[in-house]
Amino acid sequence: MMMNQGQYPGMSGQFPGMQGQQPGFQMQPIVCPTQYRYNDCFSPQEIPYIHPIVNVNRHNVVGVPQHYYTETTQDVMGSMIMPGRGPSHGHGHGHGHGMWGGGGCGRRRGCCR
Repeated sequence: MMMNQGQYPGMSGQFPGMQGQQPGFQMQPIVCPTQYRYNDCFSPQEIPYIHPIVNVNRHNVVGVPQHYYTETTQDVMGSMIMPGRGPSHGHGHGHGHGMWGGGGCGRRRGCCR
C-alpha cells in the first residue's frame, strides 16, 4: 500500500513522528493488526421452560373391620330328671334347664344369655 507523501488516508497531515524529516526521504508506515471495538447490544429472547406435571390418583386400601358371626347348634346330654321332679324342686337353678318343667325362658337357643 503506497502513501502519497507521508499522508495517511483519512488524515489531513503527516504521520506522527515525521516532523523534522528531510524533504526527500519518506518512511513507509507500519500497518498494525486491526483492532475490533465491540458495542454489545442485547435483545430479549424468550426461552420456553417446560415443567411436566403428572397427576397421580393413588387408590389406597384401608382395612375396615367387618364382623361376621358363625353359629352352630350342639345337642348334648343333660342330667336325668325323674318324673314328677323338675329342676326347680330343690336343686335346680330355676332357669328351666332341660325340656320340661320349671318355668323356662321360652327362647329357642341358649337360655342363659
